[in-house]
Amino acid sequence: MASFRVDIVNAERQLFSGDAALVIAPLREGEAGFLPGHSPLLGILKAGTLHLQDASGAEQTFYVSGGFVEVQPHHVTVLADAGERAADIDEALAAQAVEEAARHAEEQAGKVDYARAQAELAQAAARLQAVRRYRARTRSPIPEQIR
Repeated sequence: MASFRVDIVNAERQLFSGDAALVIAPLREGEAGFLPGHSPLLGILKAGTLHLQDASGAEQTFYVSGGFVEVQPHHVTVLADAGERAADIDEALAAQAVEEAARHAEEQAGKVDYARAQAELAQAAARLQAVRRYRARTRSPIPEQIR
């Protein structure tokens, strides 16, 4: 299986460094998949789920809150503002954070901080979605058509 080097880092630490056969990233324009030999690209990440299939065929899932992805034919670098492995996210706490962010956004409606509250809600919801997607995918493998 062809592979390329992938490095995923957030502001605090490295989340992944190794070879992968596929990376699917949440870009502002929508999800984008990258395979070895992809043409160069610099993209802006939005809050969401980042998937990769490592060189052994195992899938790994991450939450990213935003940042950048640089794609080269033999290397992908993800610079996330914040991020974590989906396996490390406590689903109950993530669901609670979504509820709190929604409540805060409601309280801020019509006020100056409303946009920030909406952004916090979007990030909390994306984090919860990442862990739920991870849990669902660990029960079933990556679809054949993606491999």
